[in-house]
Amino acid sequence: MILGGNGGIGNALISEIKQRYPKASIFATWYTVKPDITDVYWCQVDVTVEEQVRAFAEGIGEAHWVVNAVGVLHTGARTPEKGLREIDAEFFRMNMDTNVLPTLLVAKHFTTHLRHQQHAVFATVSARVGSIDDNRLGGWYSYRCSKAALNMAIKNISIEWRRTLPNVCVAALHPGTTDTALSMPFQARVAEGKLFSSAKTAALLVDRLAEMTPEMTGRFIAYDGNAIPW
Repeated sequence: MILGGNGGIGNALISEIKQRYPKASIFATWYTVKPDITDVYWCQVDVTVEEQVRAFAEGIGEAHWVVNAVGVLHTGARTPEKGLREIDAEFFRMNMDTNVLPTLLVAKHFTTHLRHQQHAVFATVSARVGSIDDNRLGGWYSYRCSKAALNMAIKNISIEWRRTLPNVCVAALHPGTTDTALSMPFQARVAEGKLFSSAKTAALLVDRLAEMTPEMTGRFIAYDGNAIPW
């Protein structure tokens, strides 16, 4: 199951999974524009609204991979803050609602779908800038705070599910800088060779998902498999 299948990374993840696992049943959400990828069970869901997440969960049975690729960094009117003077309460709350809340709602309503005997994965696309220990530049208050909160949510879920769903690996994934609408305004500053196509990012992330075992739960992992400090 891919949440945010209409986004750059989510859409590429679906294509990569379809290619590697042609017999898989793939469920995916979209919100604004429905993608044209076929052989996918598409559902329009606002993943920040609990009732819609609950209704979506009711239509799905046993789940093995649940991946949240929903996220926001900027809007047409607002960009990441360079300093405190640019803090806007509404923009901050939007970052928290979009980058944190969906993972918690999906975890809540898909707990029973992951209660089976096979290994399963519950992963969310996070970002290295959400690492508190790795923060050297500051700025981007709303995005950094929301991704740090997301990482805490992932860690909390992993601790609870280690007791109640020991078959599930819960992880936060850093995809690297990917050539999508989310990163487009900031690509000029990306070092040569560090801007990935969405297809490359998806391939790397699926590699990571395929490696995950329950013993690896509770980790923050980069696209190359290296651990990132929380």
